[in-house]
Formats: sequence, structure tokens, C-alpha cells
Amino acid sequence: MKKLLLYLSIVSILFLSPINVMAENVKTVENTNLNTNQNTNQNTKEIDPNTIRNKDFLVPTKEGVQKANQYEADKIKKLEEVPLEGLTKSYLLGDYKSGEILEGYNLDEVRAMASTSKLVSIFVVLDKVSDGSISLKDEVEIDHEVASLTGSTFKLKEGDKVSVEKLIEASMVVSGNDAITALAKYIAGSTDAFVKMMNDKCEELGLKNSLMVNPTGLTNYEITDYNKMTTREMFKLATELLKQHPEILHYTTIEKLEEPERNFIEYSTNPVLGIVPEVDGLKTGYTNAAGRCVILTGLEKGVENKSKDMRLICITTGSNSDFERFVACKRLITRGFEDYGYNAVGDTEKEVRTIEVLNSQDEGIPVYQKEVGYILSKSSTKLKEIVSIDEDLKAPLEAGTSVGKISFYKDDDLVYKSDLIVKDKVYEKGFFNKFKKVFEEIFVNIEKAA
Repeated sequence: MKKLLLYLSIVSILFLSPINVMAENVKTVENTNLNTNQNTNQNTKEIDPNTIRNKDFLVPTKEGVQKANQYEADKIKKLEEVPLEGLTKSYLLGDYKSGEILEGYNLDEVRAMASTSKLVSIFVVLDKVSDGSISLKDEVEIDHEVASLTGSTFKLKEGDKVSVEKLIEASMVVSGNDAITALAKYIAGSTDAFVKMMNDKCEELGLKNSLMVNPTGLTNYEITDYNKMTTREMFKLATELLKQHPEILHYTTIEKLEEPERNFIEYSTNPVLGIVPEVDGLKTGYTNAAGRCVILTGLEKGVENKSKDMRLICITTGSNSDFERFVACKRLITRGFEDYGYNAVGDTEKEVRTIEVLNSQDEGIPVYQKEVGYILSKSSTKLKEIVSIDEDLKAPLEAGTSVGKISFYKDDDLVYKSDLIVKDKVYEKGFFNKFKKVFEEIFVNIEKAA
């Protein structure tokens, strides 16, 4: 009997053990599936990082300037490693005041301009406003041709009546092809007649390589041609426009156009407006022939006794994407403001040296630079100073008398020269003059105290 029970126990163990193992395996599979389902549910609840705008720098978007998202941050970080020549077909950084080109690449190749050529169109428009031919308040009726235009538009409809000023705004802020064409037809009667005015303006400005075929900058596929000029000429165009019509900045600083009554809202096409604080203009462009291009300008305010205001003009052409254009033009104009300035030369408060004056009752007369100069230079630029003192200086000398020159050289080039003066009266030797000096100093101090 005991043996029978032993056999039965052994058999039970042998048969029941696999069942338990199988059951464990089934449980494991079920748990695995449960975890997978849980993970799947969790993943579906995760927020796409590309929708979260939480990066610590700003980017242009269709909804205006915003913080970058993860995708934009990664894209821009990668492009920041690419040299400017890899992001553009040409570029230029120039000083508005002097006309000096500070940096440049491929400046004399004729380039398609796309909508940057609207600066020529608006030049003509503002000329007509200035000479009284038209008024900013004039109303322009929109015809069928204008309303049918595509690309960047102000979404004008046939029969709309819009002021000249509003059309200028739309041309500059949202690059409205309909807006600039409406202005062209209002001024010249036809686009062909207006294009002639554009080419005449380019000739007047000395832009010998330029050609305008329409007011918009769109490629004209009927003649397979487009508005064009060299990058160097674009710089001259922007410079002259700012000189002759500084009011252009009133329009190019507008960050958005909004008209709720017709459900219209669009932001400036300028990729760095509101991002680079100094930037206040001018115009972007894009066609297949031109790529992404931009003509920028910005003003850096001077610091008292250290620098004067500096306006830079920055141009990039032929970028393959909005990202490339953004990175290129932002880098170029930011570097310009960081590296360059109208920096002070010399110091009127700092003693240059002491000199000896014949027959003076004092030795070691201090002399000072009369005026501070301001030159366009890099902040790191070192200048050489050369001081020359007039011969046969003899007391007495009145305060402010010039006694020599101080010259500043960059390499071998003279960049600034100023008189050297004595700030205080230099008295002649003698007992009487000694007392006279004391009394005059007393009276001067009394006046200062009063």
C-alpha cells in the first residue's frame, strides 16, 4: 500500500509540474501584453516636442516671432555650423554712412532679386509722393488684373478702394504683389509704363547691370526673365533709398497687418524683425530663380563719449530654404553690430602729454586733444598716435590755444587728426602775473560754486 501511494505521488508531480510551468508562461505573456498596451497608451499620450515652443531663442513663424520648438532648434543648430558661403549665393555687409563694404562674397554676379526688387518699385512710388504727383491719402480702385495676381498678396478684391499708404504698407510688410501692381497702374497707367520708370530710376542711380521686367519681382515666364542686379548694386539701391526716402522705415518696421473686417492677418516677411533688436527694414524675396534673399538694415545707437550711431545694410541671396536665409542674415548682421562701430578716437579729458613753454612761470604744461573723432572700425582695432608740438611756444597763452597736433593712424593710413590745446591760461613769468593767476583762479572757482 505504501508503495502504491509513493507511485501515485511521483506520477502527480510529473504531470502537474508542466501545467504549472505552462500557467506561469501564460501569465508572463499576459503580463507582457499588458505592459505593452500600457506603454502604447502612454506613448499616445506623450506630447510631440516639435509642438512645444520652449527654447531660449526666437524664430520667425507664420504666426509671428515665437520661441523655437525642438525641430527648429535642431535645424538651426546644424546650419550654424555651415559657413556663410554654404548658406548663400552671395552676401554683403556694408556701412550706410560711408558706403564702405565691410564683408562680401560674390558681389558682382548678376542675381535674380525676386521681391527685393519691390524696393525699386517703392522708390518710384515715394518719388511721386514727394513731388506731389500723388498723395498717401489717394484711394486706388482695384481692377480685375490686380485682384487676379497670385503669390504673396494682400488678398485684394476687384472693386476694393484702398489708400496709397495702405498699399505701400502691404507692399513692404507682406510683399503684396497685388498692392504694388495697383500702385504701379495708378501712377503710370499700365505696368509696362511703370516698369520703364523703374529702369529709368536704376539708370539714374548708376545700377548698370540692373534690369526690371515687372513691379513685383515674379519671374516673367512669357519672356523667361526676371528683375535682377548685382549684390553690390543692391547695396547702393538700399543706401540711396534710405537717404532719399528715410520714411521707408516707417513701413518696414510694421510687424503685422491686421484687418479683422475682412479676416486678414499676416506678419512681416522680414525674418529677423523683432529678433535682432537693431533691425528696422527692409525687404525679402523668393522665386525659384532667386532662391530666398533679403536686404536688411538696422541701426545701432551710439554710447555717449564712446561711439556714434551706426546703420548697417546686410544682403544675402540664393538661400535654398527659409532656415538657411534666417541663419545667414541673422549671423551676418549680428556679427556686424558686434564687431564694428563708429568708435571714439582719443579722449578730450585725458592729458596727452606735458610741454615746456618759453617764459612760462609753470613747468610741465599739460595739453589735451581738442575734439574726439569717430571712425568706423572694429572695436579691437589698434591705432598708432603721433604727436607734434609747435615750435617757439611762448607765454602768455590763452586757454584753448592750439599748441600742436595729434594724428591717429591705422597701419599707414591717417584716420583722424585733432588740435592739441592748453585748457588753462599759461602765465608769463613775473611777480605781478603770479598774483594775477591766483586771483583769476579764485574768481573762476567762485563762479563754478555759484
